[in-house]
Parts: sequence; C-alpha cells; structure tokens
Amino acid sequence: MSRWRYIKSYCLYTWGGLHRYFGNQNTMPSEHERAVHYFSRAYAVDPTFRLARLSRAILLGRELGRTREALADLDALLAEDPEFAPAWLNRGLILQGDGRYREALSDLEQYLAQPHWREHRQEAQRIVLLLQAVIEDLDASDTNNNS
Repeated sequence: MSRWRYIKSYCLYTWGGLHRYFGNQNTMPSEHERAVHYFSRAYAVDPTFRLARLSRAILLGRELGRTREALADLDALLAEDPEFAPAWLNRGLILQGDGRYREALSDLEQYLAQPHWREHRQEAQRIVLLLQAVIEDLDASDTNNNS
C-alpha cells in the first residue's frame, strides 16, 4: 500500500467524520448520507483501513437505521479478522436495538472475550447482564404461555 493511498484514504475518512458531526449537531440525514459516501470512498481507496468501514457501519446502524447494511459491513470485518473487537461490540449493539437479544448477547460476550480491548468494557458488561435478564424474562414468559 502506497503512502499516498493511505493519506488520501485518511483525508476522505476525516471528511466523512466532519459530515457525521454536522449531521449529528443539526439533525440532518443528508449530512449522514455524505458521511457514508466519504467513509465508503476511504475504504475503497485503502481496503486495509478497517476504521473507515467500521465507522460506516456504525453510522448506517445508529444514525440512519439501515441495520441490514450495517450488519453486512460488520460481518465482513469479522470475516477478515474474527478478533476485531469493535466489530463485535457494535454488531451486538445493533442486534440489541433490533430486538435480537440472544445474538446480541453472544456478540457482546465475544467482545468481552478479547482481552486486549478495554475500551467500553464496563458498559458491555452492564449490557450483557441486562440482556441475560431480558432473555430470562422472555424464556419465563414463553414457559408460562405454553403451560
């Protein structure tokens, strides 16, 4: 990978981050769409720049509600590197928001199994406990309804 490609990719990524910021500050979906565009371009210029694809996935899932696309990006990142903890964390959060609690729990447990990633660890542990309680309640409700 040439130094030029890295610099160009990083500049595109930074530009995408600015559009995301403006979109968040001004509640402007058009700015979020521009951010997706720039994150996509940054990743296309340098396919080893995982942060660009991760940022696109987070933006698609959180701000734009395009869960399917976000999960596709996160799945691709995990296919490339199953130990890329930020993908596990964000996949779990998106699945949780989509009501897919068992899958979310599994992904967050995968995140916590990565010992070298400490960022957001306490929050992930808290969410795991909450998901376990939700799943227990759902299982109890199913058992009571089937009795």
